[in-house]
Amino acid sequence: MGENDRGRGTGDGSQKPPPAQEGDVHRDASLQVGWWGRRLPAGEGKRKLVHAGMGLFALALPFLTWQQAALCAIAAFLFNWLVLPRLLGHRLISARPGVSDRGVLLYPLVVLALIVLYRPHLGLAAFGWGVLAFGDAAAGVVGQKWGRHPLPWNSSKTCEGLIAFALSAGLSGAALCSWQMAMQVPHYTGMGISTPFPDFLRFPLLLLAPIVLATILESLPHGLDDNILPAIAGTFPLVLLLEFGAELFGAPLPGWGLCLGVNTGCALIALTTRALQPGGVAVAWALGIGTWMAFGRPAFTLLLAFLLAGLLVTFLGYGRKHQAGVAEARGGRRGAAEVFGKGGALLLLSLSAIAVRSVDNHHQAQFPQWGWVVVAILAAATADTWATELGGLWGKRAYTLWPVREAPPGTSGAVSLAGLLAALAGAALISGLGLWLGLLAQRPRTFAVLCTLAAFVATVVESLLPRLGPASHVGKNLVVTLLAPILVYAVLGVLR
Repeated sequence: MGENDRGRGTGDGSQKPPPAQEGDVHRDASLQVGWWGRRLPAGEGKRKLVHAGMGLFALALPFLTWQQAALCAIAAFLFNWLVLPRLLGHRLISARPGVSDRGVLLYPLVVLALIVLYRPHLGLAAFGWGVLAFGDAAAGVVGQKWGRHPLPWNSSKTCEGLIAFALSAGLSGAALCSWQMAMQVPHYTGMGISTPFPDFLRFPLLLLAPIVLATILESLPHGLDDNILPAIAGTFPLVLLLEFGAELFGAPLPGWGLCLGVNTGCALIALTTRALQPGGVAVAWALGIGTWMAFGRPAFTLLLAFLLAGLLVTFLGYGRKHQAGVAEARGGRRGAAEVFGKGGALLLLSLSAIAVRSVDNHHQAQFPQWGWVVVAILAAATADTWATELGGLWGKRAYTLWPVREAPPGTSGAVSLAGLLAALAGAALISGLGLWLGLLAQRPRTFAVLCTLAAFVATVVESLLPRLGPASHVGKNLVVTLLAPILVYAVLGVLR
């Protein structure tokens, strides 16, 4: 944060991937063994089998309260930490380079987070558990055995592994979620309509955004272990669609004409003024249409304010920032990847909401109560942008947060006082505009404060990501914009 988006010598603050990851491409042609694939490293198959097998415990969730399920997850963590090493020793250690026992301890903690965070909807916790257990295992096995085509944005993972992740995560998550709902609620009554669960048409549409988002998070280097975000953040859109859908899906879709005209006009202005690269303009155009059609003109107005505020601070003092080596690359013109990093979460939510609303648009409802989600995402994106641009312009002394020590300005992960204040100011600006536009319909002042603080905390956390592992610019931005609404949702759960 502040200067952490652009470390010296990298341009975008990204780091080289580790020597081996799940789904790595074996570059030695002699290891290509034919249709049966390469031999897995010793111990890797057992690890993946155990990893996937633990997902079968999700079948017990319908028969437990969330408190009982949480206690089971805590007990599993203590068992993996204190007992499992004494029972098995090194029999589950993989010969794959870079493998550690960290995943054995993270697994039950991620399950615990799913249960506690999504406790009103244990079926959705089961969905995330399926993503964690079966999606990750399938990606690892398929990527290591048959992966031959590295991902363009992450050479440590393969297209084959990513496809296996998407299919396995989607099918297993849907199956576990359906099992939970079938055992507890034979006829689901969400969204104001009594229908058998899972509904033949609605359920696949509900799963669209979670699966796509989980797959993107699985493929991008973002600093966190890839067991964490795909399961937790990937489940979050499904929680929003089911818990807050009653106010959203019934509202009639607005007309396309004005929406297309205004967004196309804004895109032409951006192209003419060279404010963004053509790819960035295309993503921004789709983001604007999706936000307007899903959440209304107030949300689009807030999105436009975010884009203008980001461009303002990007080009403010650009010459000075360029001389200091902390300026945005390509003359400050952001491309498709940068725009998607800031707005990708909102774009996926918008497209998914539009798809599902098209099924239920006959049911009338009030203005959707999703405003806080839009505000939290855009507040976090603004806080991160302002911290980087204004921190790089006015920050005189920078510090890393872990460990705390002074660092040269421009160091990846370093923050400055100017960057911290800019992040808070940017988050407060967007939250205040969201309040003024009426996007925070229920307890508006409380939500404005929550969105501001969550965006600030998410931006600070983003400064730690490069210290945790390889993190690309796009990956870090997605973490920031997803963490803010998840934090707000977590606080809402405490306030209930």
